[in-house]
Amino acid sequence: MSQEAVIYVRVSSKEQEREGYSIPSQKKHCIEYANKKGFKVLKVFAEAETAKQAGRAEFRKMLVYLDEHPGCQNIIVEKPDRLYRNFGDKLALQDLSGDLKLHFFKTGQILSKNSKASDKLHHDIDVAFSNYYSNNLSEEVKKGHTEKVEQGGWPGDAPLGYRNKLEDRTIQINPDVAPLIIKTFELAATGQFSLRSLADQMYKLGLRSKRAKNKISHSRVATMLKNPFYYGYFNWKGVLYKGSHEPIVTKELYDRVQEKMSGVCRPSSSKVNLTYMGSMVCSHCGCAITGEVKRKPSGKTYIYYHCTNGKRVCDNVKYLREEKVEETVKAALRKIKLPIDVIEWTREKLMAESLIEQNVRAKKEKQLKTRLAELNHRKSHAYDHYLDGTIDLEMWELKSKKWSEEVTSIQQELDTIELKHDTFIKRGIYLMELARKASSLFDELTPDEKREMVSLVLSNPRIENGSMQYDYKKPFSMFVNVVDLAKWRGGRDSNPRPPA
Repeated sequence: MSQEAVIYVRVSSKEQEREGYSIPSQKKHCIEYANKKGFKVLKVFAEAETAKQAGRAEFRKMLVYLDEHPGCQNIIVEKPDRLYRNFGDKLALQDLSGDLKLHFFKTGQILSKNSKASDKLHHDIDVAFSNYYSNNLSEEVKKGHTEKVEQGGWPGDAPLGYRNKLEDRTIQINPDVAPLIIKTFELAATGQFSLRSLADQMYKLGLRSKRAKNKISHSRVATMLKNPFYYGYFNWKGVLYKGSHEPIVTKELYDRVQEKMSGVCRPSSSKVNLTYMGSMVCSHCGCAITGEVKRKPSGKTYIYYHCTNGKRVCDNVKYLREEKVEETVKAALRKIKLPIDVIEWTREKLMAESLIEQNVRAKKEKQLKTRLAELNHRKSHAYDHYLDGTIDLEMWELKSKKWSEEVTSIQQELDTIELKHDTFIKRGIYLMELARKASSLFDELTPDEKREMVSLVLSNPRIENGSMQYDYKKPFSMFVNVVDLAKWRGGRDSNPRPPA
């Protein structure tokens, strides 16, 4: 009697699902594997959703199905990062009863509760690096935005009165709308209009929303009048930057408008790279931990971290010196004894994965650029038809809007693809090697490297009663307080539970 199995396939975005280049391929290879092994496939679960967070719809359905069909003890999937990129999903699978087997056909792994400790260790490293890659990709996108901001570029959609120039990814003044923006500021500076009456007046003069072409609400008018973008600056994460775009109004006109409006907040332009900003939470209320610089009467400065108390439930917000945080982090790193052979195994595996990812990336990039060229050709061709009267203005605007939205989406996807996967590979290996000797080198690391190290090694870093607490992430939790590595390996093979 053949064994029963289910198949799970996943792509990381709805766009990939619509293109259909990944899910059918995964499904085909999974079925081929099932036939080769003589499995009877009961059900296929497919979804296009990121695995960074636990709780995917089809994944949940699969768990329920397996629980209701205890005779089915096999899951066939391409590789670990298709099944999960977080340990929460891994634990959910482990909670199922029976001897569940995970078949990863691309890597050749078959994992169950009876697998050797070394196989489980390698698998945990896969999951850890998949999770790290997902987080790192998000950080790299944010870093790319930050670099663009530092050079004066706005990384988002252009405000009303401007338009995004896709060719060089800059922002230009929209000559049809900019005069109406100037008029809005000029009328606001007179102090003779309420926000509602100003919105009504500008609607009569022809000011419309960017996409729906509707009347601008009074709240949107208020936001626009407070936006420094119009005089050549912009806010990014609480910091005021000088933009490379051309201003629509003068700073003098902008300031006159602010004088007529109440409750205008001008963010500070100062910024400090605080090492552990955003890395910890408050154990009492769950709010983020923020940092600030304090200057003593002597002139010496100190960095303190404390709860933001955003929920207003922390009665006694305690301040923790950065030196205390660093002492805790270094003590945590000193406990890790990471074997060099594990690092070498990880290096070989990640480099092999990198070659596969490069091919997938190149194919995807070619598809997107081909589609981009096709859209630009269509826009140009349709505009010619509009000029010669073959299609009317309404049809041209409808088509142009649809194509422009798709072009923007493709550009954003190309930006993500251009993030170098091999850079992530080298960075991940570097951080694992660094973890072996990080406690002794910690003081020499940059703030960004320290932050990365905490993100890679520690789980749930938090401030509790005036001190920093933490857990270890896998696989680093397996190498804590190991004295005799050879003896430890022997114990792992006979007892697969990680050391306490």
